[in-house]
Amino acid sequence: MPNFKYKAINSEGKTVENVILANDKKAVLHELQKLKMTPVSVSVFREKKRSRKKSTKTDIKTILMFTKQLYTLLKAGIPIVTCLRVIKEQTDEPEFQDMISDIASDIEAGSKLSDALEQFPKSFPHIYVNSVRVGEVSGTLEESLMQLAEFLEEDDKIRKAVKKALRYPSFVIVGIMGAFIVFTTFVIPNFAPIFEKSGAELPLPTKIIMGFYYLLTGYGLLLAAVVAGLVMAFITYAKTAEGKARLDYLRLKIPVMGNLVRKLNISRFAKLLYTMNSSGISILRSMEIIQDTLDNEVYKKEVAAIKDRISMGEPIARAIKQSPYFDNLLVLMVNIGEKSGSLDNMLGNVSEHYYRDVTETVSSLTTMIEPIVTVVLGAMMIFLALAIFLPMWDMMQIF
Repeated sequence: MPNFKYKAINSEGKTVENVILANDKKAVLHELQKLKMTPVSVSVFREKKRSRKKSTKTDIKTILMFTKQLYTLLKAGIPIVTCLRVIKEQTDEPEFQDMISDIASDIEAGSKLSDALEQFPKSFPHIYVNSVRVGEVSGTLEESLMQLAEFLEEDDKIRKAVKKALRYPSFVIVGIMGAFIVFTTFVIPNFAPIFEKSGAELPLPTKIIMGFYYLLTGYGLLLAAVVAGLVMAFITYAKTAEGKARLDYLRLKIPVMGNLVRKLNISRFAKLLYTMNSSGISILRSMEIIQDTLDNEVYKKEVAAIKDRISMGEPIARAIKQSPYFDNLLVLMVNIGEKSGSLDNMLGNVSEHYYRDVTETVSSLTTMIEPIVTVVLGAMMIFLALAIFLPMWDMMQIF
């Protein structure tokens, strides 16, 4: 299928020049007509193909800044290659500078921006490339970049909020485990001979601690090897398709956390669907991109099933409703949008609702976790104290 270079006037009266993949000139004219653009000229275009698949992943902050800068410069009417050169001069990251240089070189050689970005899949995901591609074809590249920036910013905020909520309990759990190991290996050895010589019946907390002490001193290396082997086996299994799917399913069943995972995936689904639908990407193609973008394998499978139902002619709302992992609110809003012809507005409203819902859930999760962790930490300290002082109290009563 050849590339065609076209020059056309869009609905706003702007002249648009771009390259499109099509079977023939007739197909190009038909596509321009669908986009409400008046063709001026259409000709076969042969671009230089470059394959430069980079493995380096760029930080989301850098991609977000790049998107905002490119939007601002293009909005000011600056040619795209010049925009890229300017952005390159403003970044201090050598690898990202090289990436921008490669993208600019591809465009100078005849490639479209979307094709140049596609050479760096770990930095520019499917949603990014496809949104840019639709913006190029329709002559609304600036609007597509603005929507992408909004999506990336909100998505990054949610990820940071979740990490922040889980940081405190993670530190406390590691601290408790470290305190237990130090107590068992350094404190108990000083008291073990005294407890053994007393001949008194040891209380349960002391027996548990002593058991761990003898286990560590007698079979420490074997225990470390077994734990290391189990950890490696778990990591290996988690990287398999079956293991990841199983773990993602279990995450949805965890009390409190499962509800957060569910809301995160629904929020991302709604925001992605809104971003792509408002950019002009077809529903079926949007579902494919969403399937690739979501992290949870359960939701990936559900989105694939939704796409199949839509491809067979079912309305979007009915296709989503058949999945048990999506809320009725999402189905209701999509249904209203489909019937009223305002799907974009409804998707925008529901995506904002889920974003606020996730933010509130993360905040309440933090509030809920802190007292639980405090109680667990206090219980652990009491347990360790009882393991030492109860037998000493018994020995004092004997003597």
